[in-house]
Amino acid sequence: MKILCIYNASSTWVGELSYLFGKIFENSSCSMCDLSHSLTGIKKEWQEMEADSDHEYRLLHSNDLPTDIPPSLIKYLPCVIRETEDERARFSLLISRDQLSGCNGSITAFSALLERTLKVS
Repeated sequence: MKILCIYNASSTWVGELSYLFGKIFENSSCSMCDLSHSLTGIKKEWQEMEADSDHEYRLLHSNDLPTDIPPSLIKYLPCVIRETEDERARFSLLISRDQLSGCNGSITAFSALLERTLKVS
């Protein structure tokens, strides 16, 4: 199983500049970006969470998504999606945009939410 953590941002240079402009001048942000990155790159706490986890994580920008993800799952970004080998239900939403926002940048809160969600799904 893979955990796809999808940003509400494009990885192109225009996308990166647009995100930076919005963050600085318009007080907008991407809660997935806030969880995984600081101003200097991927947070050490995020790397530690990944290393300690049994799951395989992929951090993806909106323009880097697998083409077979159903559009209904990525209608509201950022989000977290589970990818499995089961062709009948290969992708499923684990954490919504609103739930990510509720983590308030806390990797501890994100990790706990993810584990609770995985137990019931």
